[in-house]
Amino acid sequence: MKQFLMIMISMVAFNSVASFDEKVAASFAAKYEVCALKLKDTHGYKLKALGLKIKADEIGRDKISADYVKAFIKEKNKAWLLPLHKCKKFADRL
Repeated sequence: MKQFLMIMISMVAFNSVASFDEKVAASFAAKYEVCALKLKDTHGYKLKALGLKIKADEIGRDKISADYVKAFIKEKNKAWLLPLHKCKKFADRL
């Protein structure tokens, strides 16, 4: 019985999907974190890059779950395609 229960729990864990708010939070956190890395050596944006990193960490601290982490990794891979001018816009808005 224990083995059956463990198998069912693991199946539910693999089939679970992040909720909408977790996906949105993961998207913003990933964009902020990647942009912070891209802007850290850009003249005039060093402190703003630090602010982006802090904001990404704040978002991630509130959403600790396996689904959030999966969504964050997926969004982080997409965020590397953002152009530098988009990252500057994110930094200027904070």
